[in-house]
Amino acid sequence: MYRQVFYTLLTRSSSTALNFLIALLVARHGGPSVKGEVTLLVTTVWFIIFISNLLGGPVLIYLLPRHRLSRLLPPAYIWCLLVALAGYVLLRVMPLIPVEYAAPVTAMGLLSSVTSLHQSALYAQKRIQIANLLQVLPLIILAGVLGVLYYVLPADKVKAYIYGYTAGYLFASILSCLYLFREIKLIPDEAKSIPEELPLLLRQGLIFQLTEVLQLLNLRYYFFQLGNQQGMAYLGIYSVGISVLEAVWLIPRSIYTVNYVDISHQTNLRSAYQQTTRFLQVNFFWCAVVLAALYVVPSVAYVKVFGSGFAEVRHAIRFLFPGIWIYSGWWVMFSYYCGVGRYWPLIISSAFGSMALIALSAYLLPRYVMSGAGLAATLSFAVATAVLGWYYLREGRGLVS
Repeated sequence: MYRQVFYTLLTRSSSTALNFLIALLVARHGGPSVKGEVTLLVTTVWFIIFISNLLGGPVLIYLLPRHRLSRLLPPAYIWCLLVALAGYVLLRVMPLIPVEYAAPVTAMGLLSSVTSLHQSALYAQKRIQIANLLQVLPLIILAGVLGVLYYVLPADKVKAYIYGYTAGYLFASILSCLYLFREIKLIPDEAKSIPEELPLLLRQGLIFQLTEVLQLLNLRYYFFQLGNQQGMAYLGIYSVGISVLEAVWLIPRSIYTVNYVDISHQTNLRSAYQQTTRFLQVNFFWCAVVLAALYVVPSVAYVKVFGSGFAEVRHAIRFLFPGIWIYSGWWVMFSYYCGVGRYWPLIISSAFGSMALIALSAYLLPRYVMSGAGLAATLSFAVATAVLGWYYLREGRGLVS
């Protein structure tokens, strides 16, 4: 079990290193404003992915040990396409991003959603290493395309990112599709039928995705507030700090992946709870170690790496450190409730965190700008983790007694 966590952590670390390289390329060649614009586009893509995952995201990890993939996959594909089309229409009429980026962002979201769908299916089959590979391949291609377009062929900085992202996830979606169909051997006649499990898929997916959307709101809502109220330069600076600190979540996210896959195949709740509790202890220790190391990184290091426009990164994220550590526990407990198929504690805790973030952002961002964003995030993380921790401890007392 710990070996699988290590391999997943290694893959995610590679993914984080690539994301860091990509962020570095964008920041140094485009500056804070371009970095902020790219961050806003990627955040919009994440919203499309999360909504698309309603009928085929990580909830498949729980459902596939109990139902056939060949009856779950077709409606998931159709849903991804419908969400992409709806997203395009909304982006054309709502001023979330520049209108000229509506079509490419929609394509990016669709390709990412299909890749996420295939990745979840492979996780459900316990092909963890192959599923993890799908997280790295698109980033390798994106970094390569950016390198060529920034250093060899002059191109618009934002459009270069769009080209690289699209190429990476197009390759990943095709490759994963070929592997998935070959290994699982879908039956064409069965795949064309209307799945009997559709009501279950809708119900489980809706509840799971409500958790995901609330979590995304808790993690990224204030990005829009910071960018729209204070300007893209502030968002660009803050997003660099976020990309550094959120690397700490590699630890709980790796635990989440392995623990979720394992618990979804278990029937002994007490054993699953004890396993999760052990993971919680490991998680809090190592997250504290990594955060302590990041805390002592001086401001001059950010300037040397990202450029002179990012001198305020350390100051911007100073209030976010405790929030990152606290919320790492939420991730681990998240894996337990996903594995046993009970999502309401996750929904309630995320809802409390989101409400806290909206209220705190409205008060803190106009007054303290980036520092206010970090403080608002930390307090909302604490609220969400405290609520879920209360459910988790109560669950433990019921299993022990």
